[in-house]
Amino acid sequence: MNLLIVDDEILAIQGLVDDMDWKKLDFDEVFTANSYAQAVNIMNKQEIDVLLCDIEMPLRSGVELVRWAKERNPELECIFLTCHAEFSFAKQAIQMGCLDYILKPAETEEVEECLRKAVKKIRKTREPASVKREKTEPSVSRTAEKIIGDSPKTKDAVELAEFYIIQHLTENLSLEEVAAEACVSPTHLTRLFKKRYQMGVVDFVTEKKMALAEELMKQENLTVSYIASKLGYSNYSYFTKVFKKYTGKTPTEYKKELAKS
Repeated sequence: MNLLIVDDEILAIQGLVDDMDWKKLDFDEVFTANSYAQAVNIMNKQEIDVLLCDIEMPLRSGVELVRWAKERNPELECIFLTCHAEFSFAKQAIQMGCLDYILKPAETEEVEECLRKAVKKIRKTREPASVKREKTEPSVSRTAEKIIGDSPKTKDAVELAEFYIIQHLTENLSLEEVAAEACVSPTHLTRLFKKRYQMGVVDFVTEKKMALAEELMKQENLTVSYIASKLGYSNYSYFTKVFKKYTGKTPTEYKKELAKS
């Protein structure tokens, strides 16, 4: 199995190459590139199974590279690297079916975990058809975990709560649970959220879920019921009601409009 690491920061690549036990991770060869052009040149000559790619690079971005690579090889497993915890990047990762989204500076253990996950998924897709899992299913939970950012060690109660919410966006979250993670009472946390966001914690959670739902709707292979269940809504009717409240359209209407555009 072959890996390609793409990053315009040479030292960042060298650090990864030196820190990992590649044989233990089951990679036969590890290729490196410092730009979109170098990466394309390598992939035109070598069979690459996993792409570990920086997002922001000179001239052409990692997003463009992943899009090109996925069109050429839909079974390629891609993992994004970035210094910026921006929701827009996470949404793009979801849309392109990327396996994961890692924030720099990343711990070696985190990168290893992602690579093991990629190898495991590739092995499963190469099994006989009778035991294959759906290859196009995006890693919604893992991607959603990454859209807030750095370790919350030095953040205030609201930011601690945000971090926990995004990490568990695909679960059913209660105010009490989030408040406990933020080390404040539910009443106090609600007051802090209303002061900063003009909404309570529950509404904040729902807003983030609906933002993710809108992006997932853009993937033609995902059904509304699948999206609802992935976001923690076991009741389809309730999900439809909430989605319409936030977007003005039912999920079905939203999907139909996307298909026309």
